[in-house]
Amino acid sequence: MRLLQNLGVAGQLADELLPVREYHWFGADGEPLMTLGSAAPAVSGWEPDYMFFQPALEAALVGRVDELPTVSVERGWAATGLTQNDDGVTLLLRRVSKTDAGTVEPTAQERLVRARWVIGADGANSYVRETLGITRRDLGFQERWLVVDVEPIDMEAIDLPSACQWCDPRRPITHIQSGTRHRRWEFMLLPGETAEDFADESRVRALIAPWFGPDDGRLTRHAVYEFRSMLADRMRVGRALIVGDAAHLTPPFLGQGLCSGLRDVTNLAWKLDLVLRGAASEALLDTVDAERQPQNEWVIAFAVALGQALCELDPDKAIERDTMLRAADTPPPLAMAPLGEGFLRSVAGDEVDPLAGHLAVQGRVAGAAGEGLLDELTGNGFTLIAQGGNLRAAVDADRLAALERLGVALVSLDEAQPGGVRDLDGRTGAWLDEHGVHAVLVRPDFYAFGTAVAPTALPALIDDLLDQLSATVPATP
Repeated sequence: MRLLQNLGVAGQLADELLPVREYHWFGADGEPLMTLGSAAPAVSGWEPDYMFFQPALEAALVGRVDELPTVSVERGWAATGLTQNDDGVTLLLRRVSKTDAGTVEPTAQERLVRARWVIGADGANSYVRETLGITRRDLGFQERWLVVDVEPIDMEAIDLPSACQWCDPRRPITHIQSGTRHRRWEFMLLPGETAEDFADESRVRALIAPWFGPDDGRLTRHAVYEFRSMLADRMRVGRALIVGDAAHLTPPFLGQGLCSGLRDVTNLAWKLDLVLRGAASEALLDTVDAERQPQNEWVIAFAVALGQALCELDPDKAIERDTMLRAADTPPPLAMAPLGEGFLRSVAGDEVDPLAGHLAVQGRVAGAAGEGLLDELTGNGFTLIAQGGNLRAAVDADRLAALERLGVALVSLDEAQPGGVRDLDGRTGAWLDEHGVHAVLVRPDFYAFGTAVAPTALPALIDDLLDQLSATVPATP
């Protein structure tokens, strides 16, 4: 949600989003097994989780792109060739068209596109990944599930939690409310079943019949998908990178497939911006892999663990699982793993920066630019946030000029100071207090670069940022 806020589409999606704070699991006997929950508000200032109808999100993103004069969307072309050298990448594209049968067929029309960089956000069967020769690791989960989407006439008539799993060894089942107007059921295919077994809509309706009948609304779509767990061995080769499903596949039990792709491109976008502006060399892009791959692997491993528990078909083992989970403590709130390495504050020896690599809190503030969530007032670049004091006076002219060249927003939690804001909900100041720091430097993807424990430590923090950037810029001959 914070990324969508930054893109300017969060408001447009407000009527499509369903806040969810609990994820309910039911055991083999149909009784409650465990509930996964998240604290609200989340670190980023929004609800911890939302359910939504993906076409609504896609429409909002397409609409936002259409507003940008710097973006050209060329539909109906398939990449059929990719070559690169030290200066850029050349793509060979072929026009494709849909047949009356709904298949896609290539035409004779071709074109070449030359660019400095290419980003392969081209899905699980990524042409870019395959052409680059990037291999993938299988992380141990592969099951086929039938996905059924419906549009009920009365959403409230279906008395089910917004997100739940039935760990039934006879057939594991998932239910989610896809935003405010749609619902989805997912049914695991049993041994011996095939996708063709569910081509007949009557078979699909028989599965959802306990909750949804023909008079309850429209069955909008049903398809069999293979849930897999894969992680690419790298995300960059030369001037080509892969993101999203091209780089990783996760079972859907945490709802983090699309979300992980959004995190990938947000991590990449600000770094590519610095490279294109000449503020960093292309070596900075190697940190995309170093930062995103461990977090993506963590997400996949967590989803696989949930999937393995859910997909147990042995009745005796299912009873053992249920007994163990019911005897266990309440699961801790769900939270994303921090970044462990990459473009983060350098510290000496065994010293640890308390916030480097952690997602920054976004609280509500008020200042000269108005009132709202912090990112709405500071923009989409680096942000230096201090407990108080005049940041411009605390930093010498040379460092201040360097920060201005990078577009760093300076924010003091003292509205009497230049660039000062009032900490309306107290969350930002409490976050700094909790970790014993005076200031934090937040990256454009909202992760903390590092901290300063006192005003006198600000120059060292700024120098580390500048040193790391300059280390990636080739020296002028």
